[in-house]
Amino acid sequence: MTGLTVICMLVIFVAVMVLSSRFFYNLELKSYTKKISKVLQLDILELSYSFDQMVYFISLPSNLAVISNARKEDVFIKCEYTSFYLPELVGIRIYIQSQQEDILLAYLPIKDFRLPKLDSLLEQGSINEAEYLKISMNKLIHPATLTEITEEVYKQLQVGKSEMYMGTKGGL
Repeated sequence: MTGLTVICMLVIFVAVMVLSSRFFYNLELKSYTKKISKVLQLDILELSYSFDQMVYFISLPSNLAVISNARKEDVFIKCEYTSFYLPELVGIRIYIQSQQEDILLAYLPIKDFRLPKLDSLLEQGSINEAEYLKISMNKLIHPATLTEITEEVYKQLQVGKSEMYMGTKGGL
């Protein structure tokens, strides 16, 4: 009976580690970013960024019924991590939910998620590449940023990228 108990405890331990690793990874990102932004006097929510590096897998505007008839609520984001046990954010995938399957619309890799303020701090030597990456990861997974990205992708589906950048606001 002791062998079975040890195996059960081991399985429970591994399950807890795997299921909680992303939570603690995100918590560590948030904590680290809070600390460094205090030192640099940055407000993470106020950092501007660009959608230019987002890679779309469909042509815009699309004539596909699933895409052209989509509602904003059908667009959702999944974060992509390197692994379950020791996760690291790689990028975000933007999908549209349809009745048959989820359709991948766009992808934004973390290495292409650039923040102009952080670029200038990096150039000045105030932060290094690792700090830049952690701050940008935290900014990317922040709920407000994810909401803005979802809205932007939905706009792109409705209007099309070429028309969007020809308007008065231009790109971000």
